[in-house]
Amino acid sequence: MGYLTGLTGTCFLVYSLFLKKPAPYIRVLYLLIFLNFILVLILPSYTKYRSTRRVTLAIIVVELGAAVSLYLMPHLIRWASSLFFNNFYHFGAWGSILWIGFVVLASTALLGDEFHLGGVISGCALFYVSAWLSPLLMSKNGGVELALFTFAPVYLVCGILIHWFSRMDHRVAYDPLLHVYNRHYCGRIIEEQSNINTAPPFGVVMIDIDHFKSINDTHGHQVGDQVLFHVAQTIQREVIPEGIVCRYGGEEIAVFFPRKHTKRIVPIIEKVRTEIENLRIGDGRKKVTVTVSCGISHRGSPSQSIYDVVAAADRALYNAKNSGRNRVKTWSPRSR
Repeated sequence: MGYLTGLTGTCFLVYSLFLKKPAPYIRVLYLLIFLNFILVLILPSYTKYRSTRRVTLAIIVVELGAAVSLYLMPHLIRWASSLFFNNFYHFGAWGSILWIGFVVLASTALLGDEFHLGGVISGCALFYVSAWLSPLLMSKNGGVELALFTFAPVYLVCGILIHWFSRMDHRVAYDPLLHVYNRHYCGRIIEEQSNINTAPPFGVVMIDIDHFKSINDTHGHQVGDQVLFHVAQTIQREVIPEGIVCRYGGEEIAVFFPRKHTKRIVPIIEKVRTEIENLRIGDGRKKVTVTVSCGISHRGSPSQSIYDVVAAADRALYNAKNSGRNRVKTWSPRSR
């Protein structure tokens, strides 16, 4: 993304400096931008920093070298005259529309875990396509085209900064092992619910892995980490979007259900318990099966404290453990 930002900024500089030069050169500049959007989407993002830096610098040097060469040798871009169009039937107009469609679809498919970043790329691409089509959309398009060309890199930089800040906030509230919210975020939910008199119901579930210490002692902490991850992901898969999953501590996971009472939560958690019981975790011969015990409670009236609801869910979890484990129990919080 840093590469795309630098390149779009460079293209804007070239555009503004050479605006009075032959128009085919500007059309070629557009094609360079279109190509780079596709490169950003298809190039892998998980390479090492040094490799990424080298590839980025190599691409920039090659493309800037090509841009300078084409500027100094205009006869090489005479073919770009065919890119001008005066109606939507021209392949240049339809080509840009197909290109923006491809960028949006590719952003959705390839950046599924980076939804906001995909939106930033798609939005920036839309600005460039609008500038490309401005001769058809506006009769006096010089100023409009320059404005769109100017705003595109600004939009891209602002979008990336917002995305990075949101990722930083997300990482503060995220458990890197389980890929669910961490204890800090869990505490924030409880604190917010204690300070805001929200309308009940508000459900709380406490889930604990049975005999987790024995798993660590028998199979090692690496397998134990796998168990924690797969259990947390199974819970999240079954309760999202209705519930919020947090690591409460150790092998204990809390799930919060806004606007749900115990009767509606029980079948969801029973399905979670069954899915976890059917898991086979580990590699090779170290296949591990696990079970969980679950405690459920909910805030039924404004007079009940959220802390009392959490305590009631803990009490229900304690009862599930004492009743033989691998089961779901409920408990009602006391009213004040």
